[in-house]
Amino acid sequence: MKFKKSLCALLAAALLAGCSGGTPSGGSSGSGGSGEPAAPKSITVAITDDLNTMDHHVATDGRSFIFHSLCIGGLAELDADGQPQPDLAEKWDVSEDGKTYTFHLRDGIKWSNGDPVTANDFVYSWRRLVDPALASEYNFIVSTINVTNAAACIDGSMPLDKLGVEATDDKTFVVHLDLPCGFLLGLMAFPSFFPLNQKFFEAQGDQYSLTIDNLLFCGPYKMTTWQPGAEYVFTKNPEYWNAANQGDYVDEVIFKFVPEAQTAVMSYKNGDVDVVTLTSELVEANQSDPGYVSRLQGYAWRLNLNQSTSTKGFEGNTKFQNLNLRKALGLSIDREAIAKDVLKDGSVALEGFIPKEFAYGPDGTEYRKGVGNLLAYDVAAAAEAYEQAKKELGGDVTVELLYEDSEASKAVAENIQSMWVKALPGITVNLASKTKKERLALMNNLEYEIGLTRWGPDYADPQTYLDLFKSNLPGYNNYYFNDEYDAYLDKGETGADAADAAARWADMVAAEKIIVEDYGIIPVYQNGGAMLINPKVTGIEFHSAGVDSFRHVKKAD
Repeated sequence: MKFKKSLCALLAAALLAGCSGGTPSGGSSGSGGSGEPAAPKSITVAITDDLNTMDHHVATDGRSFIFHSLCIGGLAELDADGQPQPDLAEKWDVSEDGKTYTFHLRDGIKWSNGDPVTANDFVYSWRRLVDPALASEYNFIVSTINVTNAAACIDGSMPLDKLGVEATDDKTFVVHLDLPCGFLLGLMAFPSFFPLNQKFFEAQGDQYSLTIDNLLFCGPYKMTTWQPGAEYVFTKNPEYWNAANQGDYVDEVIFKFVPEAQTAVMSYKNGDVDVVTLTSELVEANQSDPGYVSRLQGYAWRLNLNQSTSTKGFEGNTKFQNLNLRKALGLSIDREAIAKDVLKDGSVALEGFIPKEFAYGPDGTEYRKGVGNLLAYDVAAAAEAYEQAKKELGGDVTVELLYEDSEASKAVAENIQSMWVKALPGITVNLASKTKKERLALMNNLEYEIGLTRWGPDYADPQTYLDLFKSNLPGYNNYYFNDEYDAYLDKGETGADAADAAARWADMVAAEKIIVEDYGIIPVYQNGGAMLINPKVTGIEFHSAGVDSFRHVKKAD
């Protein structure tokens, strides 16, 4: 996800006063031995990254998407294996040519204010997503699934009512495509495609999504506590269409924010926290804990080298347009050392833009195994490239590396700084630490030089990564432009190879090689997920492509 797009490393931090913390209770209740109602059953998740936005058309980060998926429903949801299953839509039909999807909504589905959820809520939502007045950073995803007229709506050359979606009646939502899209159903569980109640939204004006009172919910939980920088509580929604079958799931999901991993681990040991993400220095000491788990996530961390010459604060800065400088920076990073010696949490060195264990080609071959390692660590070649860059740029270079203020990002940024200074004598590397929200804003506005950032995939296909730098996509406002790169993606996505799975896959591979060899980005590492999860807690669903789900969590007594 942007930092997208599917989807969200869990979690670290927080010293808790108690699991329910005085938050509103909901869902089922029972009687204890004293005759008093039982306290709501809850889980508490420690998080290091705070909420960015509850507007599902504005959000680009995994944390926000996890929150949205708890309290808003989509046409589909992902099961534990990442496969789409009916949610607000009870079923769907796909035309023989694969270009028309008809979704049939369930009877009786409601918003939290009592309004029915209708097909027009999806039409209105999708139109807002592509509205150039909003300029959502996720508007491209409507073009990605080939919705008719999406590109023209995004660039403003066609009115929003020409977007290829319609409500034929209150319960029937129809999507028209220019080309078939094999991963469309999985994306119906992605928050950008969730519905929006037009009457409520327009009544909120510019206050929409700023507080709980400015939000509506139609998912299995409702947001009942919103304390920025402290606590977020989601309580069972009795109006959810499947509420009668939710009795086994926890009544509350509580997210606690405190950015100290050691504090979070102490809270876990004390029984106050159920889920904690471990930083590198805490892994070894906690590997024997019964709740220790480790997984490889889909998040791929990289460096963006801002080639824009009109960046605020860096006006006229053209140094990153120099290939030798980009090459010197890329070749002098020891990715294996960062993964194994710095992070130590199951992270692995990236071998290209596309991560491991994520996508599989038409012949069943895992992408990275088929393509191989495209990256190199070569200090001698890096020094040679830097010497050439100095000749072309007129002397030694000063660069600024922007990173977010998490423990992992700080450690990675400091190690990259050290590697560059050691391998490239004469270079000056300044570090700039910001909160994640500030870092995202600076990078989105191109107000940075080098940014340490990540992407979580929205669907299991290389296109979810490669489209980030496809400069002819509607709404693209980034810094990298390469006509050959765009041409391969055009051919594979909408052109001559779009209907040929093998040819399309080859186009994706060719595009990846171009951006890596051009050092348009510098891939660094793929997230590991060393965590502590209370052994009594089950049902957290981790998705390498898509949003991690807390919808089906159970906690044993």
